[in-house]
Amino acid sequence: MTDKMQYSQTAYCQMALASASANLFFFKAPVLSNYYLGNDTYRFLWLRSFHRPVLLTLTQQAGGATLRTQFLTKSATAPRLEQILFVPPTASQAETARLQQEFDAKRKAPKVQRELAEHNRPAEPLPQLETIHSITPRQWQQVEQLLATSSFQQLPPCESSTATDGAYWVFESHQANGYHMVFRHSPDKRDEFRKACEYLLELSSARNEERY
Repeated sequence: MTDKMQYSQTAYCQMALASASANLFFFKAPVLSNYYLGNDTYRFLWLRSFHRPVLLTLTQQAGGATLRTQFLTKSATAPRLEQILFVPPTASQAETARLQQEFDAKRKAPKVQRELAEHNRPAEPLPQLETIHSITPRQWQQVEQLLATSSFQQLPPCESSTATDGAYWVFESHQANGYHMVFRHSPDKRDEFRKACEYLLELSSARNEERY
């Protein structure tokens, strides 16, 4: 791998993981990589280009395992919408003045202002959609078996992608013996890593969300 390719992959991974961190912050999710929090945890963050973010947290506690499903209103890193006036380079002074007048009138329209304000609101959790339910020992074991089949612990944390849309799939393992994270961009349906993530989705209240 050339230095340029290495830099490109590093930059891509830094950007992708910064987006993941920003969304986890808005989910008010704890940092799992610093130190052991006392409970074995698997966490799947699903960031889709055209749909709301999903966070699944599978935790093993003294009373048994639970799966928590959370949603955000939108991606925490969604770009802001701004109104921009475009004036053709060949436009006359009169044409420019007319376009400016029309633009100002449209920008001040209450409907447009409401739509812009709504789009540009910060991401927020959707507590009314949040669910927490019990997971059986067999289901916990199945998650671990699927991760083992995918060689999760040996997978590199990040692989770059040239795709411009799709979804970020971020899976974290937080155990007493260590932490590991794997990020992939729209993994293939036959990919064993994706199968592990999708099994968790099937157990959750996000099972019917659009997948890509």
